[in-house]
Amino acid sequence: MKILYLNHNPECYGTYFRCYHLARHLAERGHDVTLLCASREPTLSVRDRKEGSLIIRILPRVNIATYHTGHTLRMFLNAKECLTADMDILHAFAFPLHPISFPTFLTSIARPKVKIVLDHDDMWKGGFTLHHPAPVRALYDFTEDRLPAVADMATAASEILMRKFRDAGLPEEKIHYIPNCPTLAADMPEKAEARASLGLSPDDKIVLSMGHTYTESLFALLDAYAEARKTIPNLKLLFLGKLHISDEFKTRMRAYEERFAPDIVTIGEKPPAEVPAYLAASDALLLPMDDDPIEKARFPIRFGDYLASGVPVVSNAVGEIKRIMESRDCGYTAPVDDAAAFGRAVVTALTDATERDRKRENARRLIAEELNWPAVAARLEAIYEQTLAG
Repeated sequence: MKILYLNHNPECYGTYFRCYHLARHLAERGHDVTLLCASREPTLSVRDRKEGSLIIRILPRVNIATYHTGHTLRMFLNAKECLTADMDILHAFAFPLHPISFPTFLTSIARPKVKIVLDHDDMWKGGFTLHHPAPVRALYDFTEDRLPAVADMATAASEILMRKFRDAGLPEEKIHYIPNCPTLAADMPEKAEARASLGLSPDDKIVLSMGHTYTESLFALLDAYAEARKTIPNLKLLFLGKLHISDEFKTRMRAYEERFAPDIVTIGEKPPAEVPAYLAASDALLLPMDDDPIEKARFPIRFGDYLASGVPVVSNAVGEIKRIMESRDCGYTAPVDDAAAFGRAVVTALTDATERDRKRENARRLIAEELNWPAVAARLEAIYEQTLAG
């Protein structure tokens, strides 16, 4: 099969990872896949990177007054690709956005033999669109409701997002669950080895939160950490990632850093090859969440990395993550609005060896049997074959 992936994100950011890993494994299965994405840095050039039968086409990125200018430029470039590419299937990710929706709609008219698959992996209408100006919000809400009418199939990363396609009128047999999976490529080192390589004490109790952006859930995490320290004094909290937060959040966070100095450490962003060592060096991995539609619908890829690490996962989980953690008994959950319970769950993860081992084994089995890119890509391949046969 010849497949074109439309993706609005820059390379190595957000939904790009979902697209890349699906595309890579489909290419390994013998298909020709082209993945379109934006450049990470400002540029007007187009460049290709080839990985076997996968072509990653990196499009210009410009921001003039607003990032919507870059989106709009790529809308036209995506449309050109859709009209000229040799393809059997167009798979459109984050399809409500105009750099994706317009080329997809154009393809449905100009190239009726091309099969169209739409993908939901974030809550746009009722979620992210609420943070956009009213005209943009109206457009994205409209395309989310109406574009499924041209879809031959649809994929979604959560049960809640599958429901969005049902609400848009797609029949059940056209809607398929395609979860996100771990991105860790390296084998996990042993804890002692990881700590030695990072210069961390072998005797410390360490919890870690990985991610670039945080909302109010940051303070649920910090309050949970404060609660856990009542039982485990000198517990260390590491933040791995860019930690993009507002000045207000920095001020609020500083009070915790001063109170628990020097045990809250911001590590910053690290190369992907170094991430496994930080996860393996930890005694528990924390996933703070908000009680809102965006969080309930999401399947953050770092959740898969957490499960694959073999380190206990603790979260005040909501939505899809809560469903998976509790139905598969693969981590520790707490009510989303109860930071004290979140903290007590951290303590349990660090102190109850029997329960910890059971949950780790359940997580290992879930990753081995279901939440891995080769298995999910094989499932997606079958969906494509069904689409072409229809």
